[in-house]
Amino acid sequence: MRNLLDIINNVVLGEATGLANRKPGSLFTNPEGDQLIFQSLDFYPQSGEFNSAQEMTAAVEQLAAQLPRAIEWTNAIGKNLGFGIATFSDPQKNTYYLGRYFQKINPNRLENYFPNTLPAGFKLQTKAAQKEASGYKPTEVLEQLTDLTPDGIYQQVVKRFGEGSDEAVAMAAFMNSPGRAEFPIGNMNFTAFTNYFCEILQPMSLVMGKKIQGNARDAEKKFLGGASYTSCKINYSSGKNDGLFDSFVTAPNGRSIGISTKAKNGAKASAKNLDDKIKEMRDDPEGVKILSKFQTEVSLIEMIADGGYINGPLNLAVLYEILTPEEAQQVRNLRGLSPAQIEGKLSDKLQQLYDKRSTTDASKMIPFFHMLAAVAHDVADHVNDNTNFGAAAASILNFGAFMQCYTNAKNVGDKIVLEEFDFQYPSEAVTGVLLSAGKTYFSTGNKGNFTFKILKNGATEDEVTMDDDVVNPTAEPVDDVEKLDAVVNLPSGIKAAPAPERLGTEKSLGRRRQR
Repeated sequence: MRNLLDIINNVVLGEATGLANRKPGSLFTNPEGDQLIFQSLDFYPQSGEFNSAQEMTAAVEQLAAQLPRAIEWTNAIGKNLGFGIATFSDPQKNTYYLGRYFQKINPNRLENYFPNTLPAGFKLQTKAAQKEASGYKPTEVLEQLTDLTPDGIYQQVVKRFGEGSDEAVAMAAFMNSPGRAEFPIGNMNFTAFTNYFCEILQPMSLVMGKKIQGNARDAEKKFLGGASYTSCKINYSSGKNDGLFDSFVTAPNGRSIGISTKAKNGAKASAKNLDDKIKEMRDDPEGVKILSKFQTEVSLIEMIADGGYINGPLNLAVLYEILTPEEAQQVRNLRGLSPAQIEGKLSDKLQQLYDKRSTTDASKMIPFFHMLAAVAHDVADHVNDNTNFGAAAASILNFGAFMQCYTNAKNVGDKIVLEEFDFQYPSEAVTGVLLSAGKTYFSTGNKGNFTFKILKNGATEDEVTMDDDVVNPTAEPVDDVEKLDAVVNLPSGIKAAPAPERLGTEKSLGRRRQR
């Protein structure tokens, strides 16, 4: 068997728990069909850090001398003072070693993140991992995501998987059916097909006039302005702008209806998004009824939107008696001051908030932004823990041209039986909303107002990752309200990490490889 860990080009993050939570015997495979079996993960030292880089290098050399094969490293040594070694074997009992440097070793193993996705294309083969690796998400299948016809979607599927592929056969069978379809499962992953591939099929069923379950016709009459689903074009969410919807159909008159799948996932919304939705609801009798049930929470959302990134959290802090009006003004007065200039300018309560907030690089900390971030995070925690904000925001987001779609399918023998899609309006897809300061308020600057983490279909905060909710916490701080909007609308400053150095380079070890 060829050397399975030949050259490390890149390490892609896998499941959030990483190798520290893997059990011995966990299987990893690559696209060529090679297999690796996880054996163990050991950390050096067991907790804490080595006293110096020289001491750690000596420990690495001592360990390497005892192993039958060289360690392949997934990152550069940098200023790290700890390391972990993951051990794998192949079916022929050959042993392989993968290393990763850490700043220090946390005594809680799960806090030492060692990615599940290995070099050379090896991926963990749990059911969940196989589903995620299927490549069936619309963004993975389709090159073009907007203004689509069913035939155009089919042609893209054929291009992606090939003529006669299991996926192309499944789609053809669906397109030629009245609504219920049967087709061979072949090599398709059933869970991935129903969770992800059916996201592609759901809006197609509307546009093709197929038999469906539920009350999608009610939404059609209310929101498409006299147009029909069969006149619509299909659009799929890129995950950047339409996070609440997985897809939507758009009529020639420009009217649209969004569709959310049943899968647990997350999205985000800004204060302006919710404020605009509230304004829309005030013009609809049904919307007014919903808003009347949540008058306090609606006022909260409007206070955030109107107050901006500074007064939004400060006004809420005063409202909830986290700060006094005088203390809120003390925070505003910190603008432009250096750490040395703020001494004696904070109340005891503010000083406690200021001191308890940690920062990764104190040299880049700016007192005003550090204090504002401390307040914003406390406000978000208070709102999430002590108000009915989540239920109110969920009701607001579920209102309007938004349907939830359920997939009913069975794996019967070597076939998939796909029943008619079930569309439900009004939607109940949004099941929770959390106020969040984590992606916008930093000790070094600010990236905008509060954001809202949207939890769909019963998901919890720990179950979802919102890739579109990423900002650069080390960006230059913005201390000007007019300039802020321009900065927030710029593309992210995050760049891909450089490819890790292969063991043996002076850059990776600070010395030449020992042979």
